[in-house]
Amino acid sequence: FATLSIRNRDLMVAIARRMVVGNFLYKFKPQEIAMTAWAFAHFDISDQALMRGMAKRILQDGYLREFNSQAVAMTSWAFATLGVYNARLMEAIAERVMEE
Repeated sequence: FATLSIRNRDLMVAIARRMVVGNFLYKFKPQEIAMTAWAFAHFDISDQALMRGMAKRILQDGYLREFNSQAVAMTSWAFATLGVYNARLMEAIAERVMEE
């Protein structure tokens, strides 16, 4: 939908709600987290529960090391575009970027 620029706020809200239930986000690969964050930012739909959940998942021990440079960039861009500031996440991303 995002790639086609089809904006359906109700669908995006439903997706966000589903993603924060239980451990659903913990099934996502880094690229899937990044693409989801990008899609929400692309449509300027900020769901605080989803963004907190994604940040928590990304900060899980060792998970951020699995992100390639594109996933790191997409995720950083999405959080910045949506104005979601998470100091721990930004510090972890900065450290991850410096590893490369």
